Parts: sequence; structure tokens; C-alpha cells
Amino acid sequence: MDWKDIVRTVAPTVATALGSPLAGTAVRVLSEVFLGKDDGTEAQIAEAVKNATPEQLLALKKADQDYAIQIKQLDIKLEEAYISDVQDARHAHSSDARVFWLGIAILITFSLIMGAVMWTAHSMLLGGMTIKDPSIVAVVFGLVGTVLGYVASNAQQVVGYFFGSSKGSSDKTEAMAKAVAGIGQGK
Repeated sequence: MDWKDIVRTVAPTVATALGSPLAGTAVRVLSEVFLGKDDGTEAQIAEAVKNATPEQLLALKKADQDYAIQIKQLDIKLEEAYISDVQDARHAHSSDARVFWLGIAILITFSLIMGAVMWTAHSMLLGGMTIKDPSIVAVVFGLVGTVLGYVASNAQQVVGYFFGSSKGSSDKTEAMAKAVAGIGQGK
């Protein structure tokens, strides 16, 4: 049986972290449990896991539970920090009518562009527009698609600002990785 399979069976949270950006902290947990130090190599950990005593496996289970609690607490702290940041930004601009009207202008621009694209597509499908050169149509629709994407992303930011939004997964994963690495280093 591979040493990682043993870890996966006894400590699923630590095992999951081994295959993620949090691998350094997972290795540190395993090293502390099996070697009594936080800087063991993968080969040392593998050997120690293969020859683990029941007491060490129980200690690994406890370390896994503690690690899961730390991850959950970190997740809560990150979410609280994000919410606080969003509230501060909204509070700073809540009394500025220009921000509101800028948002309205962006949403109206998006609506007009979207309507024009839909009308053009409808006309082309029903034969209401004569297409003389397909290559020009391809270039025009490429440009329209670029503009539509740009305006749509700005409209999404406006909606997120006024009605709230959730944090992107990649941003959260990166922030968690940095914070957990700090926890593992005693910071």
C-alpha cells in the first residue's frame, strides 16, 4: 500500500491538501506527526507512514481534525474580510449620485448594444439584410462580439456593486493558500 493511500484513509483533509496549493502545510503536518519536526522530506515521511504505529495513526487523525478546523476558520476569516471590504467600498460611494448614474449609463449602454446585436442577428436570419461579402460580416461580428463582451463585463461589475457578488474561486484559493502557509509557519 502506498503511503499516500494510508494518509488518504486516516487523514482525508491532509491528503486532499497534498494535491493542492496547500501541499507545503500538509507535508509540515505529516512531518510533525511522524518525525517530530516540521521540515521532513517526502522520503522520510513516506518511510515513517509505512512503519507507523497505531498511536501515530491516531495522532495523525487528530492532526487532520485540527487541520480541518484551521482551514474552516481561515475560510470564515477570509469571507469576513471580503464582506468588510465590499461594505467599506459601498459605504465610501453610497452618497455619491455620480456613481449611481454611471452605473445606470453602463447598464443602458449594455442594453442598447445587446438590443442592436439581437436585432441584427434576427434580420440576418430572416433574410432582411443582404450579405454581399461574408468576410466583412465576420470581421464586423468579431468587433461587435469584442465590444459586447467588454460592455457586458462592465455591466456585471455594476450589478455586482449594487446587488452584491461572490468572490471568485481562484482568488479565494490563492488567498487561502497564502494564509494557511502563514499558519503553518506560525504566523
